Amino acid sequence: MVRGILLAAGRGNRFGADKLMQPLTEGRSVALAAADTLINALPGSIAVCRPEQSRLIEQLLEVGFRVETCEQADRGMGFTLATAAIATGEQENLLIALADMPFIELATIQQLVAALEAGAKLVQPRYHGQPGNPVGLNYSFRQRLLAPQGDFGARQLLKQRAAEITYIDLDDPGILRDIDRPEDLPGQPD
Repeated sequence: MVRGILLAAGRGNRFGADKLMQPLTEGRSVALAAADTLINALPGSIAVCRPEQSRLIEQLLEVGFRVETCEQADRGMGFTLATAAIATGEQENLLIALADMPFIELATIQQLVAALEAGAKLVQPRYHGQPGNPVGLNYSFRQRLLAPQGDFGARQLLKQRAAEITYIDLDDPGILRDIDRPEDLPGQPD
């Protein structure tokens, strides 16, 4: 089984405001656009937020997420991932998506899930040779996630275990496109 994980506990300091709640051109927030795609592919997904993100938590619950809060999110992504891992079953593979990446296509997530279900240890999409997100982790890496080390996240795990990555080449530029600054929003001047 594959469990979707939406990491939504970052502060987004480079943005200068709550980037996850910024509206996109179709009116949905950045986080809700990312969440909708994940929950459509993987019903029963879990989102990890900071406790004070009450509005976002409410929205995620409304679209079907189970929400876990991470009191230690400011200590690094490793702590957010540990919160997610604690909330999952020991035999669940994880597909880890980021709430500031709202442009990923549903078909991308479905292909990554299929690779995990087929036995891949680590799965990462690529667009024109560039690796992106979300990433898939086999359940055998769960214990590693349960021992957080600051900002040690899936990216570092992928670097350490590069030989085990199954890359899925896709025509989805959304796997590389995140919202870090106001100019990253659609319709903003570059």
